[in-house]
Amino acid sequence: MGLPKPVNGATAQTARLKELLRHARVGPDGAETAARRTMDWLARTLGGTAEVLCPGGKDHGAETAAVARGELGSAVVSETGSHTRIVPLGGEGEAPFHVLVVTRARPFDGESAALAGCAAIILGLLQRVAGAEDDRRQRDESSLHLRLAVLQLLMGGDVSLAQRTAAGAQPGLLDADQAWMALLEVPVEDRGRVARDCEELTGRRALVVPCPAYDNHVITVVPVAEVGAADWIGPALSEYVARHPRVFLGLSRLHPLDQVSAAYEDAYRNLVAARYLPGRRARHTDRMDPVDLLPVAEAARWASDLLQPLEALPVRVRGQLLSTVSLALRFTAVRTAKIMGVSRNTVRSRMERAGELLGADLGDVRVRTTLHVALQLRDRPTAPGCHGPGLPALIGTDAGRAWARDVLGALDTDGRDLHRTLGVWILANCAVGETAEQLGLHPQTVREHLRRAETLLERELTAGGVDVYELALAFLALYGTHRPFLEQISMAEGPTVHR
Repeated sequence: MGLPKPVNGATAQTARLKELLRHARVGPDGAETAARRTMDWLARTLGGTAEVLCPGGKDHGAETAAVARGELGSAVVSETGSHTRIVPLGGEGEAPFHVLVVTRARPFDGESAALAGCAAIILGLLQRVAGAEDDRRQRDESSLHLRLAVLQLLMGGDVSLAQRTAAGAQPGLLDADQAWMALLEVPVEDRGRVARDCEELTGRRALVVPCPAYDNHVITVVPVAEVGAADWIGPALSEYVARHPRVFLGLSRLHPLDQVSAAYEDAYRNLVAARYLPGRRARHTDRMDPVDLLPVAEAARWASDLLQPLEALPVRVRGQLLSTVSLALRFTAVRTAKIMGVSRNTVRSRMERAGELLGADLGDVRVRTTLHVALQLRDRPTAPGCHGPGLPALIGTDAGRAWARDVLGALDTDGRDLHRTLGVWILANCAVGETAEQLGLHPQTVREHLRRAETLLERELTAGGVDVYELALAFLALYGTHRPFLEQISMAEGPTVHR
């Protein structure tokens, strides 16, 4: 069916056709929306109703069925006060066709019939575009589910299965022994676009997944098969952040591929720091990690002794348990479950088992601090011979105390005794009510002190996790075995796991 010919170059019909094309333009909201917009406009313009009917549904009349089967090029049904025009939608394929049904009170003249015919052609094209969009969406969703499964297998320490699963989507991607991670914080509404941008930036040499636990995070795992490989990806992501003011970036250090969960913790820790930096990005060298201050061999021996009950487990069970514990020390059980693709009960049961094996209360912030440090030391070379010293002695060196004074010194810029508040808060196992009672303050005052301390220290405290452990380590370095803090028990006199 051809377009109606304009009279004298520019008629009302020509204007209508231009308006039809304008409403049919496919935008970010997709072809289906453009089709609905087109039918709404057509109904208003012709003074009636317009709908697209699918073949195989309920009987819409003999004429409709005949057009759908291709037996009629079009049809008109007229009754008292109602006139219906039925036109097949344009596009490829064989009958039965979808049909456009336009109904109005007035009979159809040549111009209105032609307009309905043009609309049917355009709606047929939009239908094909919508079908292609659906196919692409399904492929994208399948790819996303596959990539998420690979990430969750890596988070659980199951590298072999992750490699086999990834081979179907990105062959050779995980043929590596190490990986580092980039974690981007983005506006929720932009996450899909940013994820696609990251895939393009990394040239499909990375595993890009929207974070299953935080709806404003994008995870990028960069496998490294050899020294220097993929060195350009970090700078490329940093340049991307520089161009997008509402995006923040945390980069991890290099980790063994079976410790992607540790890379995630590392990246998250640096993402938190990036929120306070003008460049909105941070990597592991931007802030001193207190674990790097410990005497390596002695600290590794101490960690090996402490973790021995967990290391004695069968390989697969050990990997799952250690990955779960590592993440659950940083995140809530709910978020850990989402990251790993398991249930909350599974996370809790694994934590309970780890606590039983270690003979320690993992609900105590000082125990969690100690275990977090030990897990970071797992792959470091140990000193032969006798057992390593306890954590208070390891962190209480000159270097450790200097680091602690530097960290806590930021609190001195506030007129209130935030130092004392935080110290008691750690000793009270991060309980605001107990802290307020010991200090003789209102709980809201304690919360205000904590919020101010978060800004001064550039660390998340009330959310728990790594930043709280660093704070606990700072107090342990300064007050551990040397003297009680604020006339309270020393951290060295805490739970058995600190020995």
